[in-house]
Amino acid sequence: MGEGRRERLLDYLHRKPEASVEDLAQFLAVSKMTVHRDLDRLQELRVLRKTRGGATLLPSIIFEADYAFRIRQNRNLKQALAKAVAELVDPGMAVIIDDSSTTGAVLDELDAVRPLTVITNSLNLTNRLVKSSNLSVICLGGRYDPVTGGFFGLVCESATSRLRADLAIFSTAAVQGSSAYLHDQDVVRAKLAMRSAADRSVLVFDHTKIGKSALNYFSSLAQFDDVFVDDGVDLQHADLLRREKVNLKLVAAAAEIEGDRRQAC
Repeated sequence: MGEGRRERLLDYLHRKPEASVEDLAQFLAVSKMTVHRDLDRLQELRVLRKTRGGATLLPSIIFEADYAFRIRQNRNLKQALAKAVAELVDPGMAVIIDDSSTTGAVLDELDAVRPLTVITNSLNLTNRLVKSSNLSVICLGGRYDPVTGGFFGLVCESATSRLRADLAIFSTAAVQGSSAYLHDQDVVRAKLAMRSAADRSVLVFDHTKIGKSALNYFSSLAQFDDVFVDDGVDLQHADLLRREKVNLKLVAAAAEIEGDRRQAC
């Protein structure tokens, strides 16, 4: 009973990322005390965060929104970026793809690229990949995190250190200046291990990540061979990145930005 109610609560927040206790109590037809208990439990599982008088799925400096919420955000921008990144992938390659929703969109653009070996720590991507033919899938094990839908920790890092890949594709939660940040230190360590295992690494993110904050430093953008961002980025910030020796690739996405705005309405 409680699990079903909490699933309905999360479904509500996926449609309306911020809600008050009063809103949730009315929607679920339960008492405010019951809502508070449900929110406490879901916060323990790190799938939402409580706010004064309610709850939200929106990220904060220490809270990463869950994968199911993130994958719905800026879909058209992610697809435009994914098409550009997919051009780097040739048949016969071994490619590392991280657990982010942005890099997950790259899979949609790789149907014609076979044979291919994909290495990932993402359960969501693994479930999609195993259904494809002429595709070798290596899933990096470890501690499963239900918020990101990925595997992390010593097992993941150890497995990664025994592999080599032609290309590694990453995204990030936040960009400040010319640096990338992530919410969780285990995620940072896993991504750094994956980058060390690849001959070439790229970072891809949409312009809405710029100016956001996350707790843990990930990397200087200049440490990636290529950095893809859509052309919604502020031109002054783009110039800053180039001065910092970032190999910036601007992806035309004006139509996609307008599409995301229509979807949000």
